[in-house]
Amino acid sequence: MQDARSSKPNSVKLTNFHILVSSMAAIAGVAIAAYQTFLPGSGGQNPVNVVVALEPPKAGVSIPDIIVEKQDAIPAIATESVDLAREATFSAALKDGSENRYSFGNLFDGQEDTFLAITRPDEELNILVMFKGAFSRPVTAIEYIPPTGVDPKTLATTVDIIVLPDGQLEASGRPVISFSLPQSPESHIYAIPGRAEGKGLWLRISGSAVNEKSFVGDFRILSEGLAP
Repeated sequence: MQDARSSKPNSVKLTNFHILVSSMAAIAGVAIAAYQTFLPGSGGQNPVNVVVALEPPKAGVSIPDIIVEKQDAIPAIATESVDLAREATFSAALKDGSENRYSFGNLFDGQEDTFLAITRPDEELNILVMFKGAFSRPVTAIEYIPPTGVDPKTLATTVDIIVLPDGQLEASGRPVISFSLPQSPESHIYAIPGRAEGKGLWLRISGSAVNEKSFVGDFRILSEGLAP
């Protein structure tokens, strides 16, 4: 992500040079008066009042500009997002034969023209997504892209997510994160709270309770870290 460039110029010109000098002289005068007042051994001497008089600028004499260089803001730390689903494997999380009825990979291929329709009597999809590699990966967000050209009333409604730990892949005892899916063509990114790490996800995608079919778009499983 690129930070929006500031609209302020890199330098600021102070054209009223005499105002700047007057301000600095006034500050100096106050400092000298205070020093005289609290000087050790000054006794009861009256404080010295310092008055600085500046001649007004003469006609035809240009006042030089002072260029004050603006310090650039500290650059943001560069990060990059990796879609963990790109090289993952997909299978049915339950022994319900759904892997024979649905091509789960269509939900993670990033193609706008590929999506799934949950067809009754099925009311939901339970999918295991296993990441590539033999180590856990941080999961920071889920992006959902609804299918295009579909009546919003026929879209899937919610997704429940469980980040699966390294080891035995069971859902019991793991927190369930639930999101309402958009009922519109706009994409949404859902942040995963905390620092969730795992070797895969369990996704339960729920369809509409009234429609014969519920359409599901694409998911991206994002892992954000420091850019190399």
